[in-house]
Amino acid sequence: MFDNQSDPAQVQHPLEVLADIEHRGSQDQEMLLRDSGTPWAELLAEYVDALNELASPGTGSSGFIATYGLDEGHAGGCG
Repeated sequence: MFDNQSDPAQVQHPLEVLADIEHRGSQDQEMLLRDSGTPWAELLAEYVDALNELASPGTGSSGFIATYGLDEGHAGGCG
């Protein structure tokens, strides 16, 4: 009864509507990025460097970087 796909009165599935909105939004963003004169590759590299600095803050006060092997992490679960 409602299986006819060519029926113009048929309502589009909500997930399809959301996917369409997401697709159009990403296309708009890509166009804006392409048309701007911003050096995105350089900005991305700086951003990644900043994240790395936050993730590993450096040598600290001792001058050594802490490294851990598989034996020291207790990854197997202590019994």
